[in-house]
Amino acid sequence: MEINTLRVGQIVEGTVIKIEENTIYLDVQYTTEGKIHLDNYSKPAPSTFIGLIEEGQKVRARVQKITDDPAQILLSRLPLLQEENFEKIKTIVENKEIVQAKVRQIKDKGIILSYLGNDVFLPYSLLDFELVKEKDKLKGRELDILIIEATQRGRSKRIVASRKPIFEKARQEAYEARLKARQEELELINTGDVLKGKVDKLEAHAATIRFDHVVGLLRISQVSHYRIDKIEDVLDLGQEIEVKVIKKEGNRLDLSMKALQKTPYREFYDTHGVGDTVEGTVFQKLPFGIIVEVARDVRGLLHKNEYSWNPNDNFDSYVKIGDSLSLKIIQLDLKKQKISLSKKAIEDNPWKNVTVRRGDVTKATVKEVTKDGLTVEVQGVEGTILSSELSMEKIGRPEDYFAIGDEVEALVIEANREHWTMKLSIRRVQEKQERSSFEQYLEDEEAEDKITIGDLFKDDLKK
Repeated sequence: MEINTLRVGQIVEGTVIKIEENTIYLDVQYTTEGKIHLDNYSKPAPSTFIGLIEEGQKVRARVQKITDDPAQILLSRLPLLQEENFEKIKTIVENKEIVQAKVRQIKDKGIILSYLGNDVFLPYSLLDFELVKEKDKLKGRELDILIIEATQRGRSKRIVASRKPIFEKARQEAYEARLKARQEELELINTGDVLKGKVDKLEAHAATIRFDHVVGLLRISQVSHYRIDKIEDVLDLGQEIEVKVIKKEGNRLDLSMKALQKTPYREFYDTHGVGDTVEGTVFQKLPFGIIVEVARDVRGLLHKNEYSWNPNDNFDSYVKIGDSLSLKIIQLDLKKQKISLSKKAIEDNPWKNVTVRRGDVTKATVKEVTKDGLTVEVQGVEGTILSSELSMEKIGRPEDYFAIGDEVEALVIEANREHWTMKLSIRRVQEKQERSSFEQYLEDEEAEDKITIGDLFKDDLKK
């Protein structure tokens, strides 16, 4: 057998001839066998050689120490591990194998990982965006990597890794899983369904509502029956709401909140009925009446025929937009969203108690004195006595003869219930009284004309 010449630092290859739990023995073709202990075999050191190494197996190692007494050769594989591992890494690069490495350092342009005792550089451009954002927390963390380069120039080694294929694959798989889940969920949704979802996004004129995997569009016009200027005034991000699917077209869902709400008219009809008195605000004036808002976005019509019992009352000439009115509901039509209102229905009609007719003589109370005559009250309604009807004699200034509160007797010369007009005359009462007196005098004169001579001397004739 050829005997080798050995020296410390020399690389030898020996054959395993004996295996103990903590030591293996190698035939290195020298005067004595070489020994490798567990702590010089690999890092971390294995717990035992039994089951790890087989007799006859070739092992390369470096001569660490040679002694004559006792005669022994101590070998170590540790100096060779980095080189062997680098060769393994090169094989991994060729096979495009995914391996796991621990983050050792955080640098300006990337992270340094440790794999098989070698430093591996992973630039931030090839690292997941989510991991880049939390790079300061990566030290000591195990990451799956793909080593894409392993080169050596002299003693300088360059090992570069990437996670791009890994995270792109994960994203693609997640995307495909979402598509599948979305399609499965979408197939279960139909027009008319009522769903619960969360506000995922707010835009100027719409909100995106997310369900499990599907999203739908809620336009601002479908949020409420009431007018909304800004959708964020009504909805908050993350808020859970209930919506109705009003249209499904392909993958698109149109949603509505107001479809689940009562209309303003429905709410009004549920709490009001014909005969109720309501407070309203003048919203618009029209030739045939006034539009009155009786609740938010609920409007009714006060027709001009319902302004007043008084046909001469020009109500719409002095009422203004925004004025408050107290009105009675006289008609409700939910289907047509029609509300008819009346002002005169809550007012008293003074003419219903008037019993005087044309030609009647009645008492009248003076309410106003003007140069044109008197305004008087008869049985609760207004009447007029023109200056020409105040007296049989000519009167220059009515105020010299009459005062407010005076009670006068006057003849009704007109009483028009339809037009609410009553005209009276004091003069005609006076004329009637004078005529009555004159007629009495005529009756006495006629009686005297009928006396005969016989009537004058009838007593004498009886003697």
